[in-house]
Amino acid sequence: MKNMHVLCRAALCLCSLVLFFADIGRAQIDAAEDHHRRGVDYHNRRSLDDASREYARALALDPPRDPSAEQWRIIRRFAPRIYTTPTEFFPLKDFAVILHPAARRIAYHLFWEDDIDFPEDNDPCDHELMWVQYSPDGRSLEKIWTYFHGRILEGGEAALADARRNNQRPRIDVQWGKHGSLPVGWAEMPITADAGDAERRYYPTGRQITLKEYQEGTYRKLSEEGRRLIDDPIAERLGWPRRFTGAWDDFVNYSRLIDPLELLDKKKMAKVTRFNSATINRHFLTYNFRPKTEWPERVLR
Repeated sequence: MKNMHVLCRAALCLCSLVLFFADIGRAQIDAAEDHHRRGVDYHNRRSLDDASREYARALALDPPRDPSAEQWRIIRRFAPRIYTTPTEFFPLKDFAVILHPAARRIAYHLFWEDDIDFPEDNDPCDHELMWVQYSPDGRSLEKIWTYFHGRILEGGEAALADARRNNQRPRIDVQWGKHGSLPVGWAEMPITADAGDAERRYYPTGRQITLKEYQEGTYRKLSEEGRRLIDDPIAERLGWPRRFTGAWDDFVNYSRLIDPLELLDKKKMAKVTRFNSATINRHFLTYNFRPKTEWPERVLR
């Protein structure tokens, strides 16, 4: 009986220690998230030194890890197949991957050389991204999302079926010059056009239209008026196209494959962490990028 009491007391002590360290862990994550939020705020205000300091503090409290061999397998298994038009002017200059440590989510970050409409934004890249959620056994995709001009598009059954036909690698079509990322089945997806969009004169705003209608407006703007700031001296010096010169069918001819695994194998920019922007800033890129949505939905800690 005495031994039973001793064992019970030991078990209670162990449980208390587990809870104690769990509380410490949660507190550290909370503090790291606070630093990261401040870092993103500074980053969006273009206070880059302040942003980097806050990012470093976040990562000191919750350090990113190198992927294990199994995590590398998962990262590579679900990497997107990227398709552009044959006349896409800007190359894909970098590719970075963030694997969430507690949720079955992966963020795939694409860094294009620039954006046809923003020669003056002081960002030496156009940062785009997509995310996936994978199954508990790490063998198949459950969800696909893409970032599209401040919006998040969720790929439906057509996108998942396409991935299944291609060894679980989702296909992403990329707009000419602007690089909005489109999942398979995009044409009939609803989108609400914004009065701040560069192409707002070419489609109705403030109500839902299809992505095909949105794309048609983008095509008309780029082919009739041309790019935003058409006489910008930097864009002119670098030889950027002034207009899209092809037909509508050319604008949506996403037939040129870019396999981002080539960049991933070369540069090995992948980490296991909750924090996308901080990790990209402190571990991956030597140039500035614009922070984007961290995760498409709230994720577990």
